[in-house]
Amino acid sequence: MPVKHRIRHKANSTERRGGLIQGSKPHRERNAHKVNRKWPYFRAMFIWLCCTLIIFLAIATLAFGINQKNMKFVYMGITLVGLWIFMRVVYLLACKATTCPLCRAPHLVNGKSHKHKKAYKIFPFSYATTAIFTATLSMCIRCMHCGVTFDLNKKNR
Repeated sequence: MPVKHRIRHKANSTERRGGLIQGSKPHRERNAHKVNRKWPYFRAMFIWLCCTLIIFLAIATLAFGINQKNMKFVYMGITLVGLWIFMRVVYLLACKATTCPLCRAPHLVNGKSHKHKKAYKIFPFSYATTAIFTATLSMCIRCMHCGVTFDLNKKNR
């Protein structure tokens, strides 16, 4: 029996196109996968929104206290910054529970691993922050490691 020889092509690396958006946007179509445990995603999104609100409130309180030379507001602002640091630690622990059902990598944690060519990112933000935005606004998330789209509202599949 003759041996079939494979023709090996040089693997060209996929070049990222320049611009503000990289990768392909997650979709909520029929072939989007279902997430088995939705509660960790909702908990992480809620904690992230609380962290964002707390840091803006801390900056506003500190600016108001410094502008009015009122030490009470300055101390309240410093306390809010401490609360923000605590909530960020809680957020990072909550994000570790949001793992991809296929590749077991966490969706909402930035890592130094290579990203999939379909990984979705908006320019000034990281992959994890973009994933939080898309999960919050469209209830759909794309794994940055394997490139598979997951729908957080899907009931069947």
